[in-house]
Amino acid sequence: MNSSKEKLRRELTKLWTGELAAVISFWVCFFVIKKWLIGTLALLSVICPLCILSFILIQGSVYWWILLKRLTMPDFAKGRVGNIYRFLKVIDVFLLCLGLVAIPIYNNIATVFIGIPIWMFALIEWINYYKIRLSYSYNPTILLRHVKNGTLKKSRLAREIEKR
Repeated sequence: MNSSKEKLRRELTKLWTGELAAVISFWVCFFVIKKWLIGTLALLSVICPLCILSFILIQGSVYWWILLKRLTMPDFAKGRVGNIYRFLKVIDVFLLCLGLVAIPIYNNIATVFIGIPIWMFALIEWINYYKIRLSYSYNPTILLRHVKNGTLKKSRLAREIEKR
């Protein structure tokens, strides 16, 4: 395997395992802090957006794994991925809207400091996967430069969905 393909393999491996590790980490954190969440509404104000975020991150993880498989099997799931992710994109929008509607119902301190930021993170991840690429570098000024110059690119998954 040439060095550029090996570099891509390492990057895709980091992406798919990193997304799964993030999901696991978020849920471990939830179980650590849940003893301080008093009452059902406080628990729901964290669980609801955390489930949405986890669902979106797992989709990302599976997509990066599919791209990794395509390094050795170029036609792996070619015709199905766009259709499946087009459907998941709609489901995600529904869940994000549901979460947005549910947030005012769970009107408590946990909602404000934990639930809303998790929901916002889920929204950002959805945009990053299904609309425009938001991850360019560890340096946030590079993203800001792309925003300022209007040079944000469509996400890889958005391009694959359109190919159908």
